Amino acid sequence: MRGWLLFHNDVEDGVPEAAEIRRFIEAGKRRGIKLDALRPSGFELIVSTERDWRAEYAGGKLSRPDFIIPRTGSETSYFTLAVIRQFERMGVPLINGAEAVEACADKLQTLQLLSASGLPIPKTILAKFPVDVDVIERELGFPVVVKKLRSTRGAGVALCQDREQFDDLASLLGDAAHQSDFIFQQYIAKSHGRDVRLLVIGNQVAASMERRSLNGNFKSNISLGGIGECIDPPEEMAQLAIEAAKSLRLDIAGIDILYDEKGFRICEANSSPGFVGLEKACPVSVPDKVFDYVSARINPPEPPRKPLWRRIIPGLRGKERQVEKEKA
Repeated sequence: MRGWLLFHNDVEDGVPEAAEIRRFIEAGKRRGIKLDALRPSGFELIVSTERDWRAEYAGGKLSRPDFIIPRTGSETSYFTLAVIRQFERMGVPLINGAEAVEACADKLQTLQLLSASGLPIPKTILAKFPVDVDVIERELGFPVVVKKLRSTRGAGVALCQDREQFDDLASLLGDAAHQSDFIFQQYIAKSHGRDVRLLVIGNQVAASMERRSLNGNFKSNISLGGIGECIDPPEEMAQLAIEAAKSLRLDIAGIDILYDEKGFRICEANSSPGFVGLEKACPVSVPDKVFDYVSARINPPEPPRKPLWRRIIPGLRGKERQVEKEKA
């Protein structure tokens, strides 16, 4: 098989998620799968009524791949989405598709889709400036979480403990160039400094780990110094992650779940989840799990064939039963 990994940056040390790209390439090579890491910005996007395959990249032409895995996450731009849609409409299997990638690139859209499916989420308000602090306090209370709509690895997330601290942050955000790029979210006290990342592949939980902060921070991301421990999630939590992936139409999903007094709530969903920390915590090879899913999707197993006599003489059993009934 041949596949493409769509990635915005060079696959170099120090580049966020470059390690995951290298893991995919190494695992693919071991399995006889050739993978190319391609930048979406390198494509010339040409739309026409021609039916023939066409892909122009960095001044050359590329042959048709067997599958494409977008690894663009929250950095997915309009151009990148257009590239993904182009090849999706040309019939190349996308793991994940454009609709799912777009839904997860915007945290508010993710939450809107999850809530429309009746799944539990923290109550959330889209930032509007000037901020009406009375509305924030009435609907969410304090402390309150402030998030950028497009962020990853715990960046762009802050916790405001009280109204005074919130006023200071709101005045700062009010001067921002993109004022609508923030959401305010209910703080879930029971999950302070811990959450669970569940990796869902093909509507099955492939691995899960509880992440915990070591310094009292309310964020538990491993990239910020947290630790991960492999766990066997409760059935309710696992099913919640699967339902979240289904509602967002994700083939591969990183679902982050918070502990709540009444059970669990979905915090975020990721269409290209990082997994270096997950592989350190759990005995799992994420690329191999993904390739197993891709192989099954591209080459689905044949349905079991009926016995030869049933194909040649359909309804024989029914006729035998009728004869026996008449004799009786």
